[in-house]
Amino acid sequence: MNPYRKLISNTVLFGISTFGSKFLSFLLTPFYTRILSSAEYGVTDLLIQTGNLIIPLASIGIANGVIRFGLERSSNKSGVFTTGLLTMLAGFLVLLAISPLLGRIEFLSGYLWLVLLYVLTANLHALCNQFARAMGHVRLFALDGVLCTLLVIGFDILFLAVFRMGITGYVLANVLSDGITALFVFFRARQWRYLHLSALSRAGASQMLRYSAPLVPSNLCSWIINISDRYLIALLVNSAANGIYAIGNKIPNILMTISSLFSSAWQISALAEQPKAEKERFFSNVFSVYSSIALVVASGVILTAQISTRLLAAPEYYEAWRYVPVLTLATTFACLGAFLSSIYMVEQRSGATLFTTMLGAAVNVVGNFFLIQLWGPMGAAISTLLSYLLIFGVRAIHTRTMLRIRWDAPKLLICCLLLGVQCVVMESAVPLWQLWSGLCLLVVAAMNYKPLRQAFLKAM
Repeated sequence: MNPYRKLISNTVLFGISTFGSKFLSFLLTPFYTRILSSAEYGVTDLLIQTGNLIIPLASIGIANGVIRFGLERSSNKSGVFTTGLLTMLAGFLVLLAISPLLGRIEFLSGYLWLVLLYVLTANLHALCNQFARAMGHVRLFALDGVLCTLLVIGFDILFLAVFRMGITGYVLANVLSDGITALFVFFRARQWRYLHLSALSRAGASQMLRYSAPLVPSNLCSWIINISDRYLIALLVNSAANGIYAIGNKIPNILMTISSLFSSAWQISALAEQPKAEKERFFSNVFSVYSSIALVVASGVILTAQISTRLLAAPEYYEAWRYVPVLTLATTFACLGAFLSSIYMVEQRSGATLFTTMLGAAVNVVGNFFLIQLWGPMGAAISTLLSYLLIFGVRAIHTRTMLRIRWDAPKLLICCLLLGVQCVVMESAVPLWQLWSGLCLLVVAAMNYKPLRQAFLKAM
């Protein structure tokens, strides 16, 4: 099959799952913000994000190794899945052993058992659906995403609106949905057939762990960039401000959702065997289209920040729109940097992923400490932007030593500057800012029309 058509086909399938599920969750934001106060939403956000921090630590990031080596034609599939499951279970036992220490953290008090269950079920779900994707069960992977979202929505309505369980209900809905869908994929894909202790090999396990282990601190650094500002806002400002900032983060996640659904399909295509010259041409063409979509969508999200916030959140949260433009620009650079990290995946250079993410995390920590004290939550948004800008810049230079992607740097720079102009005119409330921001969107769309048109023709 034409590699472009295959990429588009897989992206559409993952899109049905990922975008549809995220969109449904996104539409539930008004429900959450009316059931939970801004302070409760802030605590709930901290619990979920703490669980997301622990997830890769407790599993040594083994799901990354499962998808990376499961996609290789020559790999021992039973060895890959068995190694992944045993590594995850061993990591969870260690987590249980140190859980009394975690219980001393104030905001975890009373909720620790929920966070531990969330970590366990999320890791089981990730292991099963990543192995399903590696084995070519693309439709099952897509169905899994839809089912998980429907379960979350159903349990949220039940626990929050009917039983009024508040914070506990919100987290428990995620626990149950992950657990049920993990079992669904395990039995639907008959994954028990790949559980064989005899398939374990020291060399195979060592290779998977060498690849996965550096991605654990890399995930930690990504967590620092994305989430540490929430803790500092709660500490230096208050929980209510953190709840409002968390809502501001949800709207730019539209862009990240598009990126994640593409990445799921792109991992399969990126690992396809090709001569280096052909691979460079393929990566260059795909990056041109990918960056064009990211820039145009980002410009549209910035333009409609006030409207989307008003529609999707209770009046108590309306102030969140102020953080949307800067966070959207930050997310744009995050998406571009994520594409470049796929080169590290292909070359098995997870250490480079770690190093570049560490640079961004260091900038984020320093920036948060000073800027939040100066400008409150807006300082956190600016710090996040600086972090992702640095990561993208370093990766753009470093990856050229491995795979030379051809890209239109002047066009990218102009488009990013136009997005920056949109942020400034909105925040400064420049007269007729809607007009100026709309013109920026038209220019960005016009500059990216050609690669989008060419991509459409290639796919036909």
